[in-house]
Amino acid sequence: MSLPWKKGIVIRAFADSGDFLAGTAFLRTLEDYSRVFRRAKQAGFDAVQPYLELEGGLLHLGTEAAQVREIASRAVDEGIDLPSLEIAPLQYSFTSNDAATRGRGVEVVRRVLEIAAELGARGVLVIPGYVGKPWDPKTDQVDYELAWDRTLAALRELAPHAEATGVTLLIEPIWNMFLLSPLEMRRLIDDVGSPRCGVLLDTGNVTLFGFAEQWMRILGPRVKEIHLKDFRRQVGNIHGFVPLLAGDVDWVALAQAASAAGFDGCWIAEQFPTERHGESVLDLTSAAMDRILGRLDPTE
Repeated sequence: MSLPWKKGIVIRAFADSGDFLAGTAFLRTLEDYSRVFRRAKQAGFDAVQPYLELEGGLLHLGTEAAQVREIASRAVDEGIDLPSLEIAPLQYSFTSNDAATRGRGVEVVRRVLEIAAELGARGVLVIPGYVGKPWDPKTDQVDYELAWDRTLAALRELAPHAEATGVTLLIEPIWNMFLLSPLEMRRLIDDVGSPRCGVLLDTGNVTLFGFAEQWMRILGPRVKEIHLKDFRRQVGNIHGFVPLLAGDVDWVALAQAASAAGFDGCWIAEQFPTERHGESVLDLTSAAMDRILGRLDPTE
């Protein structure tokens, strides 16, 4: 029997290439958004997570409210929910050693909350910053305790605006050498102390150093959305990300933990086009998610 969970996918899955940092250059017109939403529905998805550029494109920090609402309207026309808004790689880290950079980071997220509200989205993905970047050893190291204090201060500053807009700050665990355990993440959310601050649990990211089902159980109702990725620990680097059901994520245990926690958010696949026959990622991901979410009889 199907569980009452929405099945979503990131808008970048519809891109022209598999470069996950390529952004939304493929969305050149409003009709391109309609095309994406229509294709998502055809593939069996209930929701699409839009992507906000810092500048350029149709959806960016300076986009007029009328155009944001038009994008939202086109999603409604195709029967697609827009659960949350993903931000382009955040250049303005909350944890930066530069005060001006930290301040700009808060300003950016404040503006994104407003855009998300116009879009009708219920959340905004937030990557607070880093202690270090394992993929970029030239990046300045940030003291862990300072990173904690700065992140907490930024989120507390943003929380009233999140509450005013009705949009939730969704903190995502990534490979930033920071917030490495569900206990830390739980404490951070609780210390912010706002109903509009929660977690976007990325199943692939945490599998490098933990178990997604444990994160789900420990964080409980603090998890508002889930990014679905799969990962093979034995590979141990970015090449360890594999299609859903091909890695080490225990999907049955995760679904059980989510159900026990009363999770009622959207499951959003963060998958990207393959090098060949790129569009096939949509139907393959949809079929895998039907298994994960119990939409099909597992004996079939």
